[in-house]
Amino acid sequence: MPGSILEALTRRRLGGAVLVLAGIAVALVVLWPSGAGDDTVDAKAVRLVSVPQLGLAFAHPRTWRARARRRVLRLRSPDGTAVMTFASPVAGRQTARVKAELKRALRRDLAPAKILREGSGRLGRRRVSTFELAGSGSNNRVRVLALVDSTPYRTYAITLLTPAHPSHRRLLEAQRILLTVRFTKPVRPKR
Repeated sequence: MPGSILEALTRRRLGGAVLVLAGIAVALVVLWPSGAGDDTVDAKAVRLVSVPQLGLAFAHPRTWRARARRRVLRLRSPDGTAVMTFASPVAGRQTARVKAELKRALRRDLAPAKILREGSGRLGRRRVSTFELAGSGSNNRVRVLALVDSTPYRTYAITLLTPAHPSHRRLLEAQRILLTVRFTKPVRPKR
């Protein structure tokens, strides 16, 4: 009996993950044009990412490189001018706390830094809390877009770091990545 319950739960989680990935695949067809041109990306050049332990899924161009470490996933554009970070630092709904800590850390690390804009934005289909900051990176002016949201299970912080004047192409790619983000119930790894 316990084995059949575990199997049913595993199937339900797998089914949820499959639905999220199917949703991302549909979003890719709609969001990523397949025609020729400088700002387009062929759908075959897109990688789907699912991190069940964090309840996070999204898609990105294959030319971007991903590295994971604990509860942080970092994406870097091919030329290194755009870095996107996905983090899930705390359990539960703690959007205000995570946003305040992220803002404090970015202001400290990029001093002198200034908040340019703060309000709500879009992450996939969700309305999220955002702020944009300008500061100093390693001898260069940089901009950071930060998006923070939570589910009943986890709070997520996503940042996009670019030069002060990023290329249109990199911004378009980053925007398309952000539009594919989906949150699900995190799945504990099997032991």
